[in-house]
Amino acid sequence: MKYQVSFSAVNVPEETYPAMNEALRLGKVGQTDLIERFEELIANFVGAKYCISTCNGTMADAVAVAAMEEFLKPRVTYRALVPALTFIAQPNSVLYNNLDVRFADVKEDWTINLDKMERYFKDSIIFGTDLMGRQCTEPMNIEDACEAFGSTYKGIYAGRVGTIGCYSFFPSHTISTGEGGAIVTDNEHLAKLCRSIRAHGSVSSDPMDKFHFPHYGFNARMTSLQAVLGIALMGHIEEYLSVRRANFHRMQTKLGGFHERHGESIIPHGYPVEFSSEENRDAAMKNLVWAGIECRKFFSCIPLEEPVYKRAGNYPIAEHISHTHLYVPCHQNMSIDDVDFVCSIVLIQKGVIRPIDPQE
Repeated sequence: MKYQVSFSAVNVPEETYPAMNEALRLGKVGQTDLIERFEELIANFVGAKYCISTCNGTMADAVAVAAMEEFLKPRVTYRALVPALTFIAQPNSVLYNNLDVRFADVKEDWTINLDKMERYFKDSIIFGTDLMGRQCTEPMNIEDACEAFGSTYKGIYAGRVGTIGCYSFFPSHTISTGEGGAIVTDNEHLAKLCRSIRAHGSVSSDPMDKFHFPHYGFNARMTSLQAVLGIALMGHIEEYLSVRRANFHRMQTKLGGFHERHGESIIPHGYPVEFSSEENRDAAMKNLVWAGIECRKFFSCIPLEEPVYKRAGNYPIAEHISHTHLYVPCHQNMSIDDVDFVCSIVLIQKGVIRPIDPQE
């Protein structure tokens, strides 16, 4: 279906084309210095010492979990604590590493609630998520900031609260290389582990070390062609963030319901809208799609709804948000008219304004 307002925000700056042609002419399609340049731009932007690119955000999470498990030894680490309200890739990345998943409810602001989870702290990886661009501020081993690249809280970039931060460059995120992801950290040992695990657990890129694998690993490497686009996009990052912020503020004014904390600057993944019931939310979503607006239900409450993870438990806030919220596009490729159109259709669905009668 072709949407009038799409959820994706795909940008290809003009300088991408000659740079891509040059990379192809030189045969730079695999692992080259272009990837290192992209990593440097990401690290400098968020203020991290190290950046390790990956083929997508899910593998950024998976590599981060594997590295953190190794890093925390000899402490016995056999599980990770994740929010009940999150994208399925996060608990999946834990299972990829043969660790157990434990879920915690979320707060009203959608971030993980650790208040009653102390029994897991000693032997678990704490794995928080930044949903809709809102940063989790709990002490974390790993911060999934895939939906929050560019957001800040009290001057700290998303992905920099946890010991390790993970980003995704999927088309619906702040910048997109098609697929692609990255890990950032200030810890040299963790950075080395991530680089090794990203490449099958290899020792190094030295030819003498070829086919020696001291760590469990994945093939999670980004290609140079993704990096070419990423480099071009980072040259426009402030422009994209500025427009996303402007559209976010316009939606705040018209729709309300999603307000920033003191000191917070949200770069939205989408704009969330709450309805009085699941029935009303689902009906509104159908009408939004019919009107040409691509939108999403909020993530499911995973331990109560997804068969692979289903288990007994009490997650009242995650369950409520999952059943009553959807989110609509809010990105840099939307014009003011797009924003106003989305807001008007949302307000009609919420009964705030009366739909226009074509005969009037």
